[in-house]
Amino acid sequence: MKPLRLAAQLAFICNLCFLLCVIIQRTHNFIQQPDLSQLVIVLGWMVAPVQNLVANIWYAALLIARSPVRLPRWLALANLAILLLQLYIYLILPA
Repeated sequence: MKPLRLAAQLAFICNLCFLLCVIIQRTHNFIQQPDLSQLVIVLGWMVAPVQNLVANIWYAALLIARSPVRLPRWLALANLAILLLQLYIYLILPA
């Protein structure tokens, strides 16, 4: 289960960058370093939805198969909540 844990943790870090991107989009860019700002944008807008979807599908497949999952519940729920927010922002909000 270490690969799932790593995928979920990476998804969580990318999700934090996604939330930071949403805050920056709604206010102003308060990150002064351009390299750090570009890293946050790439991880937040491009990597986060894909990584989050992969981690959540993997977690759901293990739950359906009734395999033992050694992943903190808060991490799975946080990733799921942010995935729902990402789906809303990417699919529903632009329409």
